[in-house]
Amino acid sequence: MERYRRYTGEKIYLTALAMSDAEAIAKWHNDPEVAQYCIDFREMKSLLTVQDEMAEMIKSGEAFAVFDKATDEIIGYSLGCSIFMGENDYLHDGYDVEALEFLKDFCFNIRNENIVTVSAFSHDTRALDTYAKAGFKKTCVYRQRLIRGRNKYDEIHMDMLATEYWATQRSKEARNEL
Repeated sequence: MERYRRYTGEKIYLTALAMSDAEAIAKWHNDPEVAQYCIDFREMKSLLTVQDEMAEMIKSGEAFAVFDKATDEIIGYSLGCSIFMGENDYLHDGYDVEALEFLKDFCFNIRNENIVTVSAFSHDTRALDTYAKAGFKKTCVYRQRLIRGRNKYDEIHMDMLATEYWATQRSKEARNEL
């Protein structure tokens, strides 16, 4: 299937999410190592369930598939600025950071959002660190929102204003001119 690249970077490219991505996404949502950071972790997800959820995401026009540029393999997906990296081998080395930069561009430049929000649970420190590095600021904490066994985790919300995004873009442009 031909994939039309919306954004292309050094390591990844983003395309519109397609139903052909459903099998990989169903695999990730049923992999305890990957899905442990999701609120619906305790639910097994059939391919049909994932396809139904994806149909709604695709209709929104805000869902992207994240592909490894070198291998043309799907490694994650997003809705707005929320990223789900499904392949463990890609959880490091900046793949998620690069995807997030493109998603911020989409939200602020294409959709003309004034505020973009993201959230993660407190045990997902990788996601929280990625959001913080990308300039998102903590705005709200729902204490003990998620319970797994005897462990309780906070749900942490972060946001970025358009003015903050534009200030970082001007700073990057100034550094590139040097």
